[in-house]
Amino acid sequence: MTLTVDGKKIGETEKAFLIAELSANHDGDLDQALALVDLAADAGWDAFKLQTYSADSLTVNSNHPSLAVDKVWGHTNLYELYQSAAMPMEFHAPLFERARARGMLPFTSVYDPMDLPFTEDLGCALYKIASFEMTFDDLLIEIAGTGKPVIMSTGMAELAEVDHALNVLARANAGDVILLHCVSAYPTPFEEINLTAMDALRARFGRMVGFSDHTVGSRAAVLAAAMGAVAIEKHITNDPTRTGPDHRFSATPDVLADIAAGVSEAAIARGTGKKGTSSSEQVSKAVGRRSAFSLRDLRAGEIVTEADFRFVRPGAGIPPNDKGAVLGRRLVRDVPKGHPITYDDVET
Repeated sequence: MTLTVDGKKIGETEKAFLIAELSANHDGDLDQALALVDLAADAGWDAFKLQTYSADSLTVNSNHPSLAVDKVWGHTNLYELYQSAAMPMEFHAPLFERARARGMLPFTSVYDPMDLPFTEDLGCALYKIASFEMTFDDLLIEIAGTGKPVIMSTGMAELAEVDHALNVLARANAGDVILLHCVSAYPTPFEEINLTAMDALRARFGRMVGFSDHTVGSRAAVLAAAMGAVAIEKHITNDPTRTGPDHRFSATPDVLADIAAGVSEAAIARGTGKKGTSSSEQVSKAVGRRSAFSLRDLRAGEIVTEADFRFVRPGAGIPPNDKGAVLGRRLVRDVPKGHPITYDDVET
């Protein structure tokens, strides 16, 4: 399976598609956001993803206890957190332009249908559905209506919820859908990433599957690529100590470079999936495999007995898994002592 979006290929036979997630790390500063575009491009990443929302599109301004959040996010209330983290709408166009100029595919996560006309005007070629929004059927229907390909994260989801979301998208004639295995914990403990869940998603839904990585460091992303993830999404930062909710678990430039290098190596190491003798193994195969060698001078017309040969290295003669081709066969030509007995030396 392969999908091409604005000339970028995503598929099971391609290198994992690397998506740099801006999240809230713009810090309300366009220059900071543009610097992160360049950072991702310099590290060799394929796409740059934004988040399109406002505090009012996500929640309500209320003091109800259900809106309370852990102070690790820098705020105590959901509305305040999203108000601080939301990216100004006027940042979108210059960020899309910079990403395209740097050879990356720009796209966004949309959180409310009311923002779709705005992102459509930007020429967004691909949409992301965040894990938190995959149960928002109205949003899924509106995104499907664009006909654009969709990447959907599946954090927190049971398989039945994924099945429901895919059915909603299908009934609304969505474009191709790629699923991302995801653990919506920030950061995700390494022992909880459960990468074999990608296999469960592939087996159940027959879709291309990737990984949205919220761990710290590069190892999980590279492991996911080695296990066949078609896409890797990672939050990025230029300084994890900066003030803001997402910097602390986001990938730094060295981590981005490590992931890009590791993913390329993983693609090479995964190979074609066809089992056979590689070109570099040919010498080993010729030298290290056993074959029939004569133990005395053998004459044409003789019948070869057990006492006349041994299976030894190298593999220049008849192999030991075809013993019947030499034992009890009549020789059609002489075979000196210590020489291999080949198929050309015996009657067929």
